[in-house]
Parts: sequence; C-alpha cells; structure tokens
Amino acid sequence: MERKKAGILGITLLLMAAALWGCSRPEENKGDTPVTDVALADIEKAVAAVFGDNYVPNTEYDAGALESEFGVKQDWYENAIAKGPMISAQVDTFVGIEAKKDHAQEVEDALLAYRKRLLEDTMQYPMNQIKIQASQVVRYGNYVFFLMLGELSMEDMDRGDQAALEAAKAENKKAVDVVEEMLYE
Repeated sequence: MERKKAGILGITLLLMAAALWGCSRPEENKGDTPVTDVALADIEKAVAAVFGDNYVPNTEYDAGALESEFGVKQDWYENAIAKGPMISAQVDTFVGIEAKKDHAQEVEDALLAYRKRLLEDTMQYPMNQIKIQASQVVRYGNYVFFLMLGELSMEDMDRGDQAALEAAKAENKKAVDVVEEMLYE
C-alpha cells in the first residue's frame, strides 16, 4: 500500500512540475517585440526541418478547428498555422499564431487552456502523457505558439517517467529554440 501511495505522490509531483514548466514565457527575457517579421509558414518549415522524418504533424487545422479545438477565435489573429497528426494515437502538434494587436493575451490564454485540458485527460496513451507534459505555450510579442513535438523512444520510456519527461522536454525545446532564433535573429 505504501508503494502505491509513493507512486501516486511521485506522479502528482511530476505532473505539477510539468505543468509549471510548460507555462514558461521566454519573451520575458527578450522584450515584447520580435526583432524580425517572419512568416509563420517559414517558422513551421524550419521546425519541421529540425525533426526531419520525425516531424509528425501533417494535417492542417482550419479556422473552425482552431476555434473548436484550441479555443482561438478567428478575429483574434492575422495569420495562423496549426497542424496535428493524421492518426489519434499521435499527439505531435504545431500551432503558430500571429495575433492581432491587443489579442495576443487572449490567444495565449486559449492555448494554455487547451494544454491544461490535455494534461487533465487521463485517457491518453502513456507515451503521449509524457509528450503532453513536455508541451509548451510560448509567446513572443504578438506571436503565440503551442508546441508538442519530438521523438520519444521506447528506450526513453523504459528509463522511467522522469527520464522520459526530460527526453521529451529536450526534444520539444528544439522547436522552441528554432522559433526563438527565427523571431530574434
């Protein structure tokens, strides 16, 4: 019984740490305005190139799906690219939104709420739970992203939850780094 309690406590602490990590805001270190004006399509292509054959998002979400799935209203943004996996067993997702002036906070809040719903969904595959925990919502001025990307191997999973989470965070950070580099080159 004590092992079960310890396991539940460990999972709870892991989820809490992942929730806090996923809400990081790199723009606080960079200022409110990206240095360059880059097309979202170029950012998504650069992110895809970093992952190569392991870039899973291949199905585009339209404006209706952005609102129904992610809670982002069409009148909140100038441009958006949102892609997810074709099959539901995968969760890799790229959402990039260039918010209209004075709507970036609403977009960020909607994407954070989406991430929270995913974290609270207990019916996910174990590998996907780790990837969801490693996902991030990041904002750079009026650019807001939800990134849940990268390869998580069975070897990573076999090393335990904490090691798998660290591996998933490292993978997802590749996408965050590309976005930041492109917006602040």
